[in-house]
Amino acid sequence: MTLYLGTWKIMDPERVSCMTYFASMTEEDDQKELGNVELLGRWSDSNTASGTFICRAEKYTDVAAWLYNWVPMATCSVKPICDDNTARRIILGEEPSYTVDYSHVGDQPNEGENLYWIQYQFNSDKKVEGNKLFAGLTQEQDVADAGNCRPLGRWHDLGAGSGMAIAAARSEEDVYRWAFNWAGMCDCKIVPVLTDLQSRAVIRSKSDFDKKLEAVVAAMM
Repeated sequence: MTLYLGTWKIMDPERVSCMTYFASMTEEDDQKELGNVELLGRWSDSNTASGTFICRAEKYTDVAAWLYNWVPMATCSVKPICDDNTARRIILGEEPSYTVDYSHVGDQPNEGENLYWIQYQFNSDKKVEGNKLFAGLTQEQDVADAGNCRPLGRWHDLGAGSGMAIAAARSEEDVYRWAFNWAGMCDCKIVPVLTDLQSRAVIRSKSDFDKKLEAVVAAMM
């Protein structure tokens, strides 16, 4: 199985129809559409009609077949990605001293929390140093580094010296404290995001949702 990171950006003329149709879908619809792809987590930045996802599949053709359903409405990008455990194994050249649990990637935020999409890019002269520093963290140091944030998952593009994390936090102070720990080595872009459940609830809550959905279905027919 290969792990993939994807991003999407809905084309401006298709924003209403794409977001309306997505909001009408159920979990059963998702599973039917995914086919042989295992979607681990998907998060939307509804303000920019964009977002990101992490999935797993044996064949990339399955991922391409799934995303092709959305190509008429959105631009999608996909690349293979490493989780913390794989990245550390590559950097260290051996099994890491501990493994990170990825069973909570798709969790909803707890009461009082918001989810954040944190994208990082190491400075060009800090890629090797930054990766080695990350790989050498003990479990205690890793937990302390995140502070009051609750990481759901973190993934790395070792070739580009970049990556992303999805984390829950109760305040902007908590999420920026974590980012500031790495400010001397990399740039971090932090955006609040919604899970599928949250995003669909927001879109469905609008008073004209049913009318928009009728128009979308009629156009598709």
